[in-house]
This record gives sequence, structure tokens and C-alpha cells, in this order.
Amino acid sequence: MLSPFSLYGFNNVRLIRTILLFVALSPLWANAQVGGPFHNSWLGIGAGVDYYGNGIGAGANVSFGKWLLSTTALRTQITMQIPSLVGGTDEFLYYGHEDIMFDVFSALKGRNPSNLFRSYAGLGVGLVHSSLGDNDFCGVVLAGCDWKINNDWRVFGELSIYVHPSDFDRNISASSLEFLHFGVIYDIANNPTRSRSRYETQNLRNDWFFNVALGACSFNYRGIESFGQRLKQLTPIFEFGIGKRLTTLWQIRLCASGFYAKSSEELFSYYNIRGDLMLDPMALILPENSYCRFTALPYMSAGIVTRLDDQANFLFSPSLGLQIVYRADKRNHIFADLHYSITPPRFVRTDIAQSIYSVGLATVLLGYAYTFSRQSYH
Repeated sequence: MLSPFSLYGFNNVRLIRTILLFVALSPLWANAQVGGPFHNSWLGIGAGVDYYGNGIGAGANVSFGKWLLSTTALRTQITMQIPSLVGGTDEFLYYGHEDIMFDVFSALKGRNPSNLFRSYAGLGVGLVHSSLGDNDFCGVVLAGCDWKINNDWRVFGELSIYVHPSDFDRNISASSLEFLHFGVIYDIANNPTRSRSRYETQNLRNDWFFNVALGACSFNYRGIESFGQRLKQLTPIFEFGIGKRLTTLWQIRLCASGFYAKSSEELFSYYNIRGDLMLDPMALILPENSYCRFTALPYMSAGIVTRLDDQANFLFSPSLGLQIVYRADKRNHIFADLHYSITPPRFVRTDIAQSIYSVGLATVLLGYAYTFSRQSYH
């Protein structure tokens, strides 16, 4: 069975493995100008109680994370939950997710190395597997705090809310599992100040940009085999995004896109709202703070996708992309953007059985980006 990328020697299984590898290793990728791969990273383990449906259960997790900036971190976490300890169905839920965490008080007041207390909030996306056989993508909302007990160890408390889309685990509508847990963190190569460098955005108001883009989208799923069939699935797509450069290496962007998608059975409207974490590898190669007219930005994304004829049932959708950029000057950029978003099988309405990874949207865009705020660096 051919996949959406089979014409290029690629398939959905390889794509999802690439996304998972990208996600798992992303906390290691940091700007060599401001620290090595384990600089300001940590290992954590926690356990606590959960609430799912009408039952109280328990769970545990392990995590690895890294502070990319003085205020922003990436974390990879694996979690196991037992949804009900009393009168349950012997169900286990397993989560693997990537979270972006933000230290609010450090952003507002600056990092104080003598402050033992730290708080954070974050968002994440990942995969959830039920031992009863269901699989899907999920979202994570979290808030927590930790307390330094010595140079290497911290204790933490966190509330994580795992959001499942509709139809997961026999739930008709969207559902959630709330998890209150406590644990310990071991700091690896910790820099207690996490002070801003000149390669990091110096102010919350600095380094903002927006982009607009137009292109074509091909709706792919099992049953769409040939190149000719894929061409018949092409529909226009519009995208608007707003983002911020965090360092010479990292950018974040919030995008809204959509218009029409076409299957062999129907034409329908949809929209996709996602967050992108973008990497500029040229920052690892070129001299410090140098300016390069051409660059390529690989990125990973997490978001929700919704059909307009079924807006109550949103679905989580991860994606992987590449943006090729020409910088006409320091504020005006022209780019080509290619990305592929994986959607759950129920996004397509067809009689052909689909797997969790067989449905997706392949997109090619041409766009323009403008930096509208003050720049901290070139």
C-alpha cells in the first residue's frame, strides 16, 4: 500500500518515527554559543493521584528536560496511569509527550540565583495508548513549582491535565485526565543563574514577526494510491502566523491555516491551529550573530484540526515541516514551506479502514514574513 510520501521513498511509518525521534531528542539540541547539549538539563521522576471519568487512580512518570533559555524549557516525559484503583476495569493509560515550559516570574523579574523557589506553566502534545486497545494523539496543560534543596536536587509538585479528543477510550466527547504528582529533580550541569546572553531575546516585546502564505494542500489517506489521484486531491490553503525569535537558533510560531480539503467522497472545510518550534541550524555553523541571506528551518508542530461540519469534535494533529528562507533584508523574508500533518483516522469519512498514521495533510506554501518589533540581534 503506497503512502502519501511513497513517491519520494518515504512513508507514514517512517514519518512518525522521525517525528518521535525529533521530539525525544529535541531537549538536547541547544545553541553551541550558549551551552552544550546537557547544559541546564535535568532528570525527573514523580508519582501521584489522578482523576479520570468518575474514578480516582494513580500514576507515575519519568522525564528529561532542558532550559533552552533563561525562561523557556523543553521536556520529554513518559507517564503511566491507572485510571481507577477501586472497582476499575484493569485499564492502563500510557502517555509519551513533549512539553514546552515557561518560567513566568523569571520572565517578568529576571532570574535571581538566590531564589530557591521556581514556578512554571506549559503546554504539550503526545501520544496516548490504552491497554484496552485504543490509540490517539493528546494534549497536555500543566502548571507546577519546585524547590531547591541543594546544588543538585530539587523537589517539585505539578498538576498535569491530559486532554483526549472525542471518541477516545469509549468517550463520545472530549475527555481529560487530571494528574497531581510530586517528585524529585536532578539537575545536570546546572547553571543557577540561567542569565540571558546576547544571543537570546532581551525583552518580551522584542523579536516578533508575522507571516502570510498561500499554497496547495493534498489530503492523503489509505486508498489514495497514484500520483494522479493525489493531484485530484489538491485544494488551496491559506496560512497566517505570528512568532518570536527566542535565540539565534530557536523560534516559536503560532499558525492558523485551512480552507478546503478534498477526499474521493466529499469536499469539506476545515481549519488547523498549531504551534511550531523552529530550528535554524545555520546558527550552529556561522560565526557569532552573523547574518545569512539563505537558511532552512526544520520544525515540529502540535495543534488541533477541526472540520467545520463537526466543530465540536476537535482532533490533535502533530506535524513536521521545513521552511526555506531568503532574507531580503533583516526585516523582510520570503519563504517556501513544506509540511505534513498527521490526523486521526476519523478526520476522513471513507469506507476504507485507516490506521492511526495513514491520514494526513501534505502542504506546500509560498509566503512572506516581516519582523515588526525591535530586534535583539541580526
